[in-house]
Amino acid sequence: MARHAIGVDFGGTKVLAAVVDVETGKVVGTGKKKTSAKDGPDDLMKRIFATCDGAMADARVGIEEIEGIGVGIAGQVDAGRGVLIGTANLSRSVVDLPMAERIVDKYGVPAHIRNDVQIAAVGELSFGAGKGIDNFVCIFVGTGIGGAIIQHGELISGHTGNAGELGHTTVDVEGRICGCGGRGHLESYASRTAITAAILGELRRGHRSIFSELLPKVDPAAPSGSAIRSGILRKAVDAGDEVALQIVTSAGTYLGYALASIVNFQNPQRIILGGGVIEAVKLLFETAEIVTRRESFPSAGKQVEIVRAALGDNSGVVGAAVIAAAS
Repeated sequence: MARHAIGVDFGGTKVLAAVVDVETGKVVGTGKKKTSAKDGPDDLMKRIFATCDGAMADARVGIEEIEGIGVGIAGQVDAGRGVLIGTANLSRSVVDLPMAERIVDKYGVPAHIRNDVQIAAVGELSFGAGKGIDNFVCIFVGTGIGGAIIQHGELISGHTGNAGELGHTTVDVEGRICGCGGRGHLESYASRTAITAAILGELRRGHRSIFSELLPKVDPAAPSGSAIRSGILRKAVDAGDEVALQIVTSAGTYLGYALASIVNFQNPQRIILGGGVIEAVKLLFETAEIVTRRESFPSAGKQVEIVRAALGDNSGVVGAAVIAAAS
């Protein structure tokens, strides 16, 4: 008989829940909703409950068949208390929300909360591009940039659970202010939010671009971190749009320098890159790989394997389900 758990991946623009067969990694049912950075505690929990219910309905299983529920969320997490303790891409009002406790109260099964990229790394370790690899780093590029470290086949969470936060390492000491309040962080230069802001800035300055056709309803003067979806960005790059090519190449360069620091400092066997922008925009991945190898020590840079996540959008939900079932 199959063993089922629910995995939830809660990000800056969407929440995805899935019923997962934790023996095979197969997703047997899903539920999905959009999220907003303005969502307060009640809205956040309602979206989690709705997607979990939708996933169970899609899989045609009841809660009595679910071993546990795991949630990966964008930000810094206190796994022991089951709460978010810091976030750059969600409302500050959800910090210290007792998510795990509320899930247990609702469904009566064990619940576990982790950082979203940490659980994605567990998914890739169990059934994806990290399977059979003892030492690797996962970096996901989306609304923000997150990371996770696997050593000797185990997730390294760090002293306070924040290990792997590559998006909040400094790439320009006099640079832009990050959503977390820090200055010059990678997330401010290479995330989809940063890419969107740079493109809208070029449109405001009057540069001609295919984005004017692809985004006819977008006001360039309105700040937005999600107006330009990954698929639209891919279309602009594939069309050879000068604005898109320049900004994506710049983002890939910043990402590559940060990855080279990981290679030199940690010397992983493999780097797994994932997230919507990485999946959609080949140029971003290719630029990051070239710069990583160029800026790393030759002995490490030549040998490190740089690959895309194998599970796509399901990395997070699969990893969350694995953690829920194993705990």
